[in-house]
Amino acid sequence: MAKTNLSRRTMLKGAAVGSSLAGLTSFFGINLAMAAQTADDDTQTIINLAATAELFATTHYLAAINNADALGLDEKQVEYLKTGFVAEQDHYDLLVSLGAEPVVTEFYVPETLFSDKALFAATTEVAETTFVSAYLAATRIFTAAGAVPFAVTTAQIAAVEAEHRALARQIGGLTPNNLPYAQFQFQNVSDAVPVLQPFLDGSGEGFVGPVPPPTADEIAAVRAEVEALGYVSSVPFAAMETASTGSSETMASSDCTITNGGSQNVNLRSGPGTSFAVSSTLRPGESMAVDGQADNWWRLSNGSWVRSDLVTATDSCSSVPTVSA
Repeated sequence: MAKTNLSRRTMLKGAAVGSSLAGLTSFFGINLAMAAQTADDDTQTIINLAATAELFATTHYLAAINNADALGLDEKQVEYLKTGFVAEQDHYDLLVSLGAEPVVTEFYVPETLFSDKALFAATTEVAETTFVSAYLAATRIFTAAGAVPFAVTTAQIAAVEAEHRALARQIGGLTPNNLPYAQFQFQNVSDAVPVLQPFLDGSGEGFVGPVPPPTADEIAAVRAEVEALGYVSSVPFAAMETASTGSSETMASSDCTITNGGSQNVNLRSGPGTSFAVSSTLRPGESMAVDGQADNWWRLSNGSWVRSDLVTATDSCSSVPTVSA
């Protein structure tokens, strides 16, 4: 895939970036400048950029898992990465279910990232610190807009990203819990883009790629392993009830939603039939928006399909149009 030019005009809307990031980002030679404060990001911008960050995180963690020996990681550290990987995938799946579209789907990394333990730990800390700040910015925006369930959900995600930051510091041999408060560095989610820019377009010195994101089979394999490690995939998020009822506060574009009311993950497929590849899963209690149907299958807003007899649909789904595969 060719490098993508993500200009400040198209991505940042005149982003303002806190100078407190300078100590972290100077490691990559990124120069950040203060700019005038801008209006709040809209919802689509927030979820698109968040989905991009989550997709980068899954790509980053899977590559580290696959290169654990080169990085000198012990068994417990690999377990950290596997559970972190699935958590980031769960965040990504949620965002996509709400209509998010990642800005890029392949990433660039420093050439020795997955063979240099210190570089990996420092890079991961930068990324997770950025994710925490970005989700706190989203929390502020949703709170100001009165979308409290979504504000709480982004705060829930920020808390988990802070756990990942602590684990990255532990891998790097640093004190994991070195802060009394998570860093709130951005007014807008888009303000985080300059920090991640080299990973998105390969503009950083010594960056190589592109590195493709995880496949459905790779995701399923790690997910199966983390269940044995005690990872709990059924923890509810605050926006779940809102999303499943089609409330005006939801970020989904359809009033029709389906919910996995069972106790097992339900496969989502790339087309309306079991012959199509599994693209993701719907966790117990998780809801997703529907925008079409074909035979006995629902087409979800992220383009995947789910068999209708495996989920519960809201009453409004009776008016969903029939579409072709």
